[in-house]
Amino acid sequence: MKADSKYISYLDGLRGYAILLVLLGHYYVLKMAFAQFGVTLFFFVSGFLITKLLIYEYDKYHKVHLKEFYLRRVFRLYPALIFMIVLYSAAIVLNGYKLIVGDVVSGLFYYTNYYLIYVKPVIPDEKYLLMSRVLWSLSVEEHFYLLFPLLFMFLFPKKRLVTLIVALLPIFIIVRSLSGRDFLPIYATTHCRADSILYGCLSALLIYGHASKWYIQLLNNKKTLYLGVAVLVFALLFRNKFFQNNLAFTFQGLGLTLFIPSFLFGNADSIFKRIIDNKVIVYIGKLSYSLYLFHWVAMQMIVFYYPEKSLNWYLLVVPLSFLLAIASYYFVEKPFVALRRKFGSHAK
Repeated sequence: MKADSKYISYLDGLRGYAILLVLLGHYYVLKMAFAQFGVTLFFFVSGFLITKLLIYEYDKYHKVHLKEFYLRRVFRLYPALIFMIVLYSAAIVLNGYKLIVGDVVSGLFYYTNYYLIYVKPVIPDEKYLLMSRVLWSLSVEEHFYLLFPLLFMFLFPKKRLVTLIVALLPIFIIVRSLSGRDFLPIYATTHCRADSILYGCLSALLIYGHASKWYIQLLNNKKTLYLGVAVLVFALLFRNKFFQNNLAFTFQGLGLTLFIPSFLFGNADSIFKRIIDNKVIVYIGKLSYSLYLFHWVAMQMIVFYYPEKSLNWYLLVVPLSFLLAIASYYFVEKPFVALRRKFGSHAK
Protein backbone atom coordinates (compact mmCIF):
# COMPACT_ATOMS: atom_id res chain seq x y z
CA MET A 1 0.00 0.00 0.00
CA LYS A 2 1.36 3.39 -0.99
CA ALA A 3 1.68 6.00 1.74
CA ASP A 4 -0.36 9.17 1.33
CA SER A 5 -1.39 12.18 3.37
CA LYS A 6 -5.10 11.34 3.38
CA TYR A 7 -6.96 11.71 6.65
CA ILE A 8 -7.83 8.38 8.33
CA SER A 9 -10.86 9.18 10.45
CA TYR A 10 -10.91 5.94 12.43
CA LEU A 11 -7.51 6.78 13.92
CA ASP A 12 -9.12 9.84 15.48
CA GLY A 13 -11.90 7.51 16.62
CA LEU A 14 -9.29 5.43 18.40
CA ARG A 15 -7.90 8.58 19.97
CA GLY A 16 -11.44 9.40 21.06
CA TYR A 17 -11.76 6.11 22.92
CA ALA A 18 -8.23 6.48 24.28
CA ILE A 19 -8.96 9.88 25.83
CA LEU A 20 -12.27 8.66 27.23
CA LEU A 21 -10.43 5.81 28.97
CA VAL A 22 -7.94 8.32 30.39
CA LEU A 23 -10.69 10.67 31.57
CA LEU A 24 -12.78 7.91 33.14
CA GLY A 25 -9.72 6.61 34.95
CA HIS A 26 -8.76 10.04 36.26
CA TYR A 27 -12.38 10.74 37.18
CA TYR A 28 -12.32 7.56 39.34
CA VAL A 29 -15.01 5.87 37.23
CA LEU A 30 -12.76 3.13 35.81
CA LYS A 31 -9.70 1.48 37.27
CA MET A 32 -6.44 3.16 36.32
CA ALA A 33 -5.42 0.13 34.25
CA PHE A 34 -7.91 1.27 31.60
CA ALA A 35 -6.54 4.83 31.63
CA GLN A 36 -3.04 3.42 31.30
CA PHE A 37 -4.15 1.38 28.30
CA GLY A 38 -5.63 4.56 26.82
CA VAL A 39 -2.16 6.13 26.92
CA THR A 40 -0.66 3.04 25.25
CA LEU A 41 -3.28 3.37 22.52
CA PHE A 42 -2.24 7.00 22.02
CA PHE A 43 1.38 5.91 21.71
CA PHE A 44 0.64 3.32 19.03
CA VAL A 45 -1.47 5.70 16.93
CA SER A 46 1.23 8.39 17.16
CA GLY A 47 3.93 6.00 15.98
CA PHE A 48 1.77 4.69 13.16
CA LEU A 49 0.76 8.14 11.86
CA ILE A 50 4.15 9.80 12.12
CA THR A 51 5.82 6.89 10.32
CA LYS A 52 3.21 6.89 7.56
CA LEU A 53 3.73 10.62 7.00
CA LEU A 54 7.52 10.26 7.01
CA ILE A 55 7.25 7.49 4.39
CA TYR A 56 4.95 9.70 2.31
CA GLU A 57 7.42 12.60 2.51
CA TYR A 58 10.34 10.34 1.59
CA ASP A 59 8.45 8.86 -1.38
CA LYS A 60 7.58 12.35 -2.60
CA TYR A 61 10.89 14.16 -2.06
CA HIS A 62 13.38 11.27 -1.61
CA LYS A 63 14.36 12.77 1.74
CA VAL A 64 12.93 14.00 5.03
CA HIS A 65 12.95 17.72 5.78
CA LEU A 66 13.92 17.60 9.45
CA LYS A 67 13.63 21.33 10.16
CA GLU A 68 10.09 21.43 8.79
CA PHE A 69 9.18 18.27 10.70
CA TYR A 70 10.31 19.73 14.02
CA LEU A 71 8.62 23.06 13.33
CA ARG A 72 5.34 21.26 12.59
CA ARG A 73 5.61 19.48 15.92
CA VAL A 74 6.33 22.74 17.76
CA PHE A 75 3.34 24.51 16.23
CA ARG A 76 1.14 21.48 16.87
CA LEU A 77 2.04 20.91 20.51
CA TYR A 78 3.27 24.14 22.07
CA PRO A 79 0.29 26.51 21.70
CA ALA A 80 -2.06 24.36 23.79
CA LEU A 81 0.71 23.37 26.20
CA ILE A 82 1.64 26.99 26.90
CA PHE A 83 -2.03 27.92 27.28
CA MET A 84 -2.47 25.05 29.73
CA ILE A 85 0.57 26.03 31.80
CA VAL A 86 -0.42 29.71 31.90
CA LEU A 87 -4.02 28.90 32.86
CA TYR A 88 -3.03 26.37 35.49
CA SER A 89 -0.34 28.67 36.91
CA ALA A 90 -2.85 31.51 37.18
CA ALA A 91 -5.35 29.24 38.95
CA ILE A 92 -2.70 28.09 41.41
CA VAL A 93 -1.50 31.60 42.23
CA LEU A 94 -4.99 33.12 42.45
CA ASN A 95 -5.95 30.46 44.97
CA GLY A 96 -3.03 31.31 47.23
CA TYR A 97 -0.64 28.56 46.20
CA LYS A 98 2.90 28.74 44.81
CA LEU A 99 4.50 27.21 41.75
CA ILE A 100 7.57 25.00 41.73
CA VAL A 101 9.79 26.44 38.99
CA GLY A 102 11.38 23.10 38.06
CA ASP A 103 7.92 21.63 37.66
CA VAL A 104 6.95 24.26 35.09
CA VAL A 105 10.28 24.08 33.24
CA SER A 106 10.13 20.28 32.97
CA GLY A 107 6.69 20.58 31.39
CA LEU A 108 7.84 23.18 28.88
CA PHE A 109 10.89 21.19 27.83
CA TYR A 110 9.37 17.70 27.90
CA TYR A 111 11.33 15.92 30.60
CA THR A 112 8.54 15.67 33.17
CA ASN A 113 8.70 11.87 33.28
CA TYR A 114 12.34 11.88 34.43
CA TYR A 115 11.90 15.00 36.57
CA LEU A 116 9.10 13.50 38.65
CA ILE A 117 10.77 10.11 39.07
CA TYR A 118 14.47 10.84 39.44
CA VAL A 119 14.73 14.51 40.45
CA LYS A 120 11.81 14.03 42.88
CA PRO A 121 10.91 17.70 43.37
CA VAL A 122 10.83 18.87 46.95
CA ILE A 123 7.52 20.44 47.98
CA PRO A 124 8.44 22.86 50.81
CA ASP A 125 4.94 22.97 52.32
CA GLU A 126 1.28 22.55 51.52
CA LYS A 127 1.20 25.91 49.74
CA TYR A 128 3.28 24.55 46.84
CA LEU A 129 1.60 22.51 44.12
CA LEU A 130 2.88 20.25 41.36
CA MET A 131 1.14 20.89 38.05
CA SER A 132 2.97 18.68 35.56
CA ARG A 133 2.13 15.11 36.57
CA VAL A 134 -0.13 14.60 33.56
CA LEU A 135 2.60 15.72 31.14
CA TRP A 136 4.76 12.61 31.50
CA SER A 137 3.30 10.93 28.39
CA LEU A 138 3.94 14.04 26.30
CA SER A 139 7.59 13.77 27.33
CA VAL A 140 7.76 10.19 26.02
CA GLU A 141 6.18 11.23 22.71
CA GLU A 142 8.42 14.27 22.32
CA HIS A 143 11.54 12.17 22.88
CA PHE A 144 10.24 9.93 20.10
CA TYR A 145 9.62 12.91 17.81
CA LEU A 146 13.18 14.10 18.40
CA LEU A 147 14.94 10.80 17.73
CA PHE A 148 12.84 8.74 15.33
CA PRO A 149 13.02 11.05 12.27
CA LEU A 150 16.83 10.92 12.52
CA LEU A 151 16.77 7.12 12.55
CA PHE A 152 14.28 7.13 9.70
CA MET A 153 16.42 9.46 7.60
CA PHE A 154 19.51 7.24 7.89
CA LEU A 155 17.92 3.77 7.81
CA PHE A 156 14.99 4.07 5.37
CA PRO A 157 14.09 2.95 2.63
CA LYS A 158 16.03 -0.25 3.13
CA LYS A 159 14.72 -2.63 5.75
CA ARG A 160 17.42 -1.64 8.24
CA LEU A 161 14.91 0.42 10.23
CA VAL A 162 12.55 -2.56 10.52
CA THR A 163 15.47 -4.73 11.59
CA LEU A 164 16.47 -2.20 14.25
CA ILE A 165 12.94 -1.93 15.66
CA VAL A 166 12.49 -5.71 15.75
CA ALA A 167 15.82 -5.98 17.58
CA LEU A 168 14.88 -3.23 20.05
CA LEU A 169 11.45 -4.55 21.04
CA PRO A 170 12.69 -7.49 23.17
CA ILE A 171 15.36 -5.23 24.68
CA PHE A 172 12.58 -3.13 26.22
CA ILE A 173 11.36 -6.25 28.02
CA ILE A 174 14.83 -6.73 29.49
CA VAL A 175 15.13 -3.05 30.44
CA ARG A 176 11.77 -3.13 32.23
CA SER A 177 12.70 -6.33 34.07
CA LEU A 178 15.89 -4.62 35.33
CA SER A 179 14.13 -1.42 36.40
CA GLY A 180 13.05 -2.59 39.83
CA ARG A 181 9.65 -3.27 41.33
CA ASP A 182 8.27 0.27 41.40
CA PHE A 183 5.61 0.66 38.73
CA LEU A 184 6.01 4.38 38.00
CA PRO A 185 9.56 4.29 36.54
CA ILE A 186 8.58 1.29 34.41
CA TYR A 187 5.34 2.89 33.28
CA ALA A 188 6.43 6.48 32.63
CA THR A 189 10.06 6.59 31.50
CA THR A 190 10.93 6.78 27.83
CA HIS A 191 13.52 4.01 28.01
CA CYS A 192 10.85 1.64 29.38
CA ARG A 193 7.85 2.73 27.31
CA ALA A 194 9.00 3.83 23.85
CA ASP A 195 8.29 0.36 22.50
CA SER A 196 4.57 1.19 22.71
CA ILE A 197 5.25 3.81 20.02
CA LEU A 198 7.62 1.59 18.05
CA TYR A 199 4.91 -1.04 17.51
CA GLY A 200 2.95 1.61 15.61
CA CYS A 201 6.08 2.56 13.65
CA LEU A 202 6.75 -1.06 12.76
CA SER A 203 3.17 -1.59 11.58
CA ALA A 204 3.32 1.46 9.28
CA LEU A 205 6.72 0.44 7.91
CA LEU A 206 5.50 -3.05 7.05
CA ILE A 207 2.38 -1.70 5.33
CA TYR A 208 3.51 1.50 3.62
CA GLY A 209 7.27 1.21 3.49
CA HIS A 210 7.89 -2.36 2.40
CA ALA A 211 4.45 -3.83 1.50
CA SER A 212 5.23 -6.89 3.59
CA LYS A 213 3.17 -9.71 2.07
CA TRP A 214 2.96 -11.89 5.18
CA TYR A 215 1.77 -8.98 7.34
CA ILE A 216 -0.78 -7.74 4.82
CA GLN A 217 -2.11 -11.29 4.37
CA LEU A 218 -2.43 -11.53 8.14
CA LEU A 219 -4.36 -8.24 8.27
CA ASN A 220 -6.66 -9.43 5.48
CA ASN A 221 -7.72 -12.39 7.60
CA LYS A 222 -10.88 -11.50 9.55
CA LYS A 223 -9.75 -13.69 12.44
CA THR A 224 -6.75 -11.43 12.99
CA LEU A 225 -8.91 -8.70 14.47
CA TYR A 226 -10.39 -11.10 17.04
CA LEU A 227 -6.93 -12.43 17.87
CA GLY A 228 -5.81 -8.85 18.48
CA VAL A 229 -8.81 -8.21 20.74
CA ALA A 230 -8.12 -11.42 22.68
CA VAL A 231 -4.48 -10.43 23.25
CA LEU A 232 -5.52 -6.95 24.45
CA VAL A 233 -8.16 -8.32 26.81
CA PHE A 234 -5.65 -10.77 28.28
CA ALA A 235 -3.11 -7.98 28.75
CA LEU A 236 -5.68 -5.90 30.64
CA LEU A 237 -7.20 -8.62 32.80
CA PHE A 238 -4.23 -10.79 33.78
CA ARG A 239 -3.15 -8.93 36.92
CA ASN A 240 0.04 -10.78 37.85
CA LYS A 241 2.41 -8.04 39.09
CA PHE A 242 5.46 -9.09 37.06
CA PHE A 243 3.33 -9.42 33.96
CA GLN A 244 1.73 -5.99 34.43
CA ASN A 245 5.08 -4.32 35.15
CA ASN A 246 6.74 -5.84 32.13
CA LEU A 247 5.07 -8.08 29.60
CA ALA A 248 1.66 -6.35 29.54
CA PHE A 249 3.06 -3.50 27.44
CA THR A 250 4.50 -6.00 24.96
CA PHE A 251 1.21 -7.88 24.70
CA GLN A 252 -0.67 -4.61 24.22
CA GLY A 253 1.73 -3.61 21.45
CA LEU A 254 1.30 -6.95 19.70
CA GLY A 255 -2.49 -6.81 20.09
CA LEU A 256 -2.67 -3.29 18.66
CA THR A 257 -0.39 -4.32 15.78
CA LEU A 258 -2.99 -6.94 14.83
CA PHE A 259 -6.09 -4.90 15.66
CA ILE A 260 -5.65 -1.32 14.44
CA PRO A 261 -4.22 -1.75 10.91
CA SER A 262 -6.62 -4.60 10.13
CA PHE A 263 -9.31 -1.94 9.49
CA LEU A 264 -7.34 -0.91 6.40
CA PHE A 265 -7.66 -4.41 4.97
CA GLY A 266 -9.88 -7.42 5.69
CA ASN A 267 -11.83 -5.77 8.52
CA ALA A 268 -12.67 -2.50 6.78
CA ASP A 269 -16.38 -3.31 7.04
CA SER A 270 -16.40 -4.86 10.53
CA ILE A 271 -18.70 -3.76 13.34
CA PHE A 272 -15.62 -2.73 15.32
CA LYS A 273 -14.70 -0.27 12.57
CA ARG A 274 -18.22 1.23 12.61
CA ILE A 275 -18.12 1.61 16.39
CA ILE A 276 -14.76 3.36 16.21
CA ASP A 277 -15.35 5.43 13.10
CA ASN A 278 -18.45 7.43 14.05
CA LYS A 279 -18.80 11.22 14.02
CA VAL A 280 -19.13 11.75 17.77
CA ILE A 281 -16.13 9.68 18.82
CA VAL A 282 -14.03 10.99 15.92
CA TYR A 283 -14.78 14.55 17.05
CA ILE A 284 -13.75 13.66 20.60
CA GLY A 285 -10.59 12.22 19.09
CA LYS A 286 -9.84 15.54 17.42
CA LEU A 287 -10.14 17.16 20.85
CA SER A 288 -8.05 14.46 22.51
CA TYR A 289 -4.83 16.46 22.92
CA SER A 290 -6.74 19.42 24.37
CA LEU A 291 -8.83 17.13 26.58
CA TYR A 292 -5.72 15.39 27.86
CA LEU A 293 -4.24 18.70 28.95
CA PHE A 294 -7.30 20.52 30.21
CA HIS A 295 -9.20 17.78 32.02
CA TRP A 296 -6.26 17.88 34.43
CA VAL A 297 -6.56 21.65 34.80
CA ALA A 298 -10.30 21.32 35.45
CA MET A 299 -9.78 18.61 38.06
CA GLN A 300 -7.20 20.63 39.94
CA MET A 301 -9.11 23.91 39.71
CA ILE A 302 -12.39 22.53 41.03
CA VAL A 303 -10.71 20.69 43.91
CA PHE A 304 -9.92 24.13 45.36
CA TYR A 305 -13.64 24.48 46.05
CA TYR A 306 -15.13 20.97 46.28
CA PRO A 307 -13.67 17.63 47.43
CA GLU A 308 -12.67 15.12 44.77
CA LYS A 309 -15.40 12.65 43.82
CA SER A 310 -18.13 14.78 45.41
CA LEU A 311 -21.26 15.41 43.32
CA ASN A 312 -20.44 19.10 42.90
CA TRP A 313 -16.91 18.20 41.81
CA TYR A 314 -18.22 15.93 39.06
CA LEU A 315 -20.90 18.41 37.96
CA LEU A 316 -18.22 21.05 37.39
CA VAL A 317 -15.17 19.04 36.33
CA VAL A 318 -16.72 17.15 33.42
CA PRO A 319 -18.25 20.12 31.53
CA LEU A 320 -15.28 22.36 32.36
CA SER A 321 -12.89 19.75 30.90
CA PHE A 322 -14.74 19.83 27.59
CA LEU A 323 -15.28 23.60 27.56
CA LEU A 324 -11.60 24.30 28.11
CA ALA A 325 -10.62 21.69 25.52
CA ILE A 326 -13.00 23.12 22.92
CA ALA A 327 -11.75 26.65 23.64
CA SER A 328 -8.15 25.51 23.25
CA TYR A 329 -8.88 23.57 20.05
CA TYR A 330 -10.67 26.38 18.23
CA PHE A 331 -9.05 29.51 19.63
CA VAL A 332 -5.50 28.39 20.43
CA GLU A 333 -4.65 25.40 18.22
CA LYS A 334 -6.66 26.07 15.06
CA PRO A 335 -5.06 29.49 14.40
CA PHE A 336 -1.71 27.70 14.00
CA VAL A 337 -2.93 25.28 11.32
CA ALA A 338 -2.03 27.66 8.48
CA LEU A 339 1.47 28.04 9.90
CA ARG A 340 1.83 24.27 10.20
CA ARG A 341 0.71 23.85 6.59
CA LYS A 342 3.38 26.31 5.54
CA PHE A 343 5.93 23.81 6.81
CA GLY A 344 4.36 20.80 5.12
CA SER A 345 1.53 19.76 7.41
CA HIS A 346 -1.65 18.32 5.87
CA ALA A 347 -3.86 19.35 8.80
CA LYS A 348 -7.16 21.05 8.06
